Amino acid sequence: MLILASSSPRRAKLLQDAGLDFIVEPSHIDENIEDEKLKPQELVLELAKMKALSVAAKYPNDIVLGADTIVVYEEEVLGKPKDEEDAYRMLKKLSGERHVVYTAVALTRGEQMVSFVSETEVSMKVLSDLEIRNYIDTKEPMDKAGAYGIQGEGGNLVDHYKGDFFTIVGLPLKELMENLKKFK
Repeated sequence: MLILASSSPRRAKLLQDAGLDFIVEPSHIDENIEDEKLKPQELVLELAKMKALSVAAKYPNDIVLGADTIVVYEEEVLGKPKDEEDAYRMLKKLSGERHVVYTAVALTRGEQMVSFVSETEVSMKVLSDLEIRNYIDTKEPMDKAGAYGIQGEGGNLVDHYKGDFFTIVGLPLKELMENLKKFK
């Protein structure tokens, strides 16, 4: 059985759409890692591993999937906004600019762990204050890294991207499916 160590409805929907049988068992780790020596790719990978391992103890014979997504703009990691003003600050920064989305996945069963990081570059449209405020009013940005969701109304804020769409959503399916084969 596959165990999704995440409460993300987007990740669950992606796994469901991929035809995978799984159960959801959210990890409850503290996601605030204050290690400035970690590069963004290392940080997101560490979080994914921590999530997987925190749930793996309860399911030693199953494959546990931990994942984390971060948005990085000019070396600053933009996590989930604390409030509407934080969401506004993030979206204002991203307006008309390019940033990188990293999603890390850690799969573990027993002593075996397989992990990877996927990276996609995103270019945002130039956004007016009104567009930003109207988007924040939808409440969609409040639980998403970088304060937007490309798979929802936030997709209207994106000009284009280079890489895997599913990395931006939060679970790179192609790489996930390849890595799951390592457990069969």
